[in-house]
Amino acid sequence: MFNPMFRFSTVRTRFRLLFPEAGRSTRRLLHHEPKFKTLIPFSSSPDPNFTVSFLETSCGLSPSVAIAAAAKTNLKFSTNAESVLILLRNYGFTKSQIAVIASKHPSLFTYNAEKCIKPKIDLFVTAGFTATALTNLLSKYSFILNSSLERKLSPNLRLLMTILSGDRQAAASSISRSAWILLLDPNKRVLPNVDTLRKYGVSDANIARLFTWCPRAITQEPGRFSKSVALVEEMGLKPSKCMFVIGINVVSGLTVATWERKMKLYRSLGWSQEETISAFRRSPFCMLLSEEKIRKVMGFFMKNLKWEPCRLASLPIVLSLSLENRIVPRYTVFNILTTKGLPNTKLSFSTLLLMSKSDFLEKCIDKYSDIVPELLEAYKVKL
Repeated sequence: MFNPMFRFSTVRTRFRLLFPEAGRSTRRLLHHEPKFKTLIPFSSSPDPNFTVSFLETSCGLSPSVAIAAAAKTNLKFSTNAESVLILLRNYGFTKSQIAVIASKHPSLFTYNAEKCIKPKIDLFVTAGFTATALTNLLSKYSFILNSSLERKLSPNLRLLMTILSGDRQAAASSISRSAWILLLDPNKRVLPNVDTLRKYGVSDANIARLFTWCPRAITQEPGRFSKSVALVEEMGLKPSKCMFVIGINVVSGLTVATWERKMKLYRSLGWSQEETISAFRRSPFCMLLSEEKIRKVMGFFMKNLKWEPCRLASLPIVLSLSLENRIVPRYTVFNILTTKGLPNTKLSFSTLLLMSKSDFLEKCIDKYSDIVPELLEAYKVKL
């Protein structure tokens, strides 16, 4: 059981240990009819100028980028290059997306389109990825198309879809955050880390959330990941709660130096060690905020609302809110309502601050538009 009186030295020591729509659209994608004809004359012999010319003329690269990309590969024959280009266009890749692919991995245009590229794209199509999700993903991480279908892409995508209960949108989100999840041996990292989470009692739903929100964490070396999980539990977060995997997300992304620097900063602003740890339990993301943001937000509350540091420690989520776009505009409205003695002054500022935008507009601005017509303008000016 978590002991609220353990000291920061214990946390620091432990932290150091850590770091020595398918449907019709799918059928159209799988059974597409060629829409594009041959783009440039067929050439069966190597042409030293062909690579640059093709990348510039057909793929839309600038001359300088085309020359740089051409240095990475040699498109000896036009047939493969044209076939790959036609294939990408028929799957819905835009000109700009094709240009990105060509600049990063021009060697893809040396492949046999039907044998090497198409099966990999179809893997994502059959998994239910929409055309938009597919083209965005593969243009951003075009190295996926360089990877082995049988040894990496297929088994890893199948595992990911199983863990995410077939949620295609979650899978796309996970891969877009860390495409490496498709390239690693699942038996060496992902599966051992999933086993660790289950041993701690983390539910399948929360495991899926970690895959969706922070796939980078789940691909860590198992020994390091296990220590991260242990530290998060020791700091008082319960494995049965969603906040536990958020804590893992945060801890796995911090170095010892960053952790200690943030702890020192919060202490300098008036938090005790126990209050800082308590704030982490309430909102782990407070440890990811920049020093500038922490100082600005805490300074605003302490100066304008006379909040004590301990009050901010009990509501650390406010530190993550935008000072310019949320805190200051809503404080302006709150101040006007308070000055005029209107009923909503019975609500605390923290309550107004955490309302959704629609609720805030309805309950704090629209409700008093007749009495205080300048309220909306004052709110907008501060946005």
